[in-house]
Amino acid sequence: MKQIGQLIEADGRYEFRHNQMALVVRGDHPEWVLQAASEVMSQTCKLELESKIDELETLVEFDEASPIDVDSAKYTHKERFEVIPQCLVSMGKLDYRWAAAAGREMMGERYDGHTVARVHDMSLTYNDSFLNNVDGVDTSET
Repeated sequence: MKQIGQLIEADGRYEFRHNQMALVVRGDHPEWVLQAASEVMSQTCKLELESKIDELETLVEFDEASPIDVDSAKYTHKERFEVIPQCLVSMGKLDYRWAAAAGREMMGERYDGHTVARVHDMSLTYNDSFLNNVDGVDTSET
């Protein structure tokens, strides 16, 4: 496993560092810091890849690169920046599916206004027993 970034608390503030990009983001709350870091990293990576495509297109004109190299870089760009971001989020024993806001809007029923949706539907039971009362258990109020 390779660590690419680190979130720490220092002097009552939060700090995210990404050494490869020489990026340091500081803020009062971890979610602010991670959101800012995410946006900056995304835009930086997008610009780097677009610059690489421009460079390859120029090199093709001078017969220093192949059109296949350009196609490959364009595919990589599309794969990374056209697909709506989605992740698996684990909290304790439960797994959730997260999608960026645009994806949640497209799949509104699945997310029902929440930022994550459970991966496992606990209401799926063999004998339709989900939330059924158990015989012999007193369910009256005490």
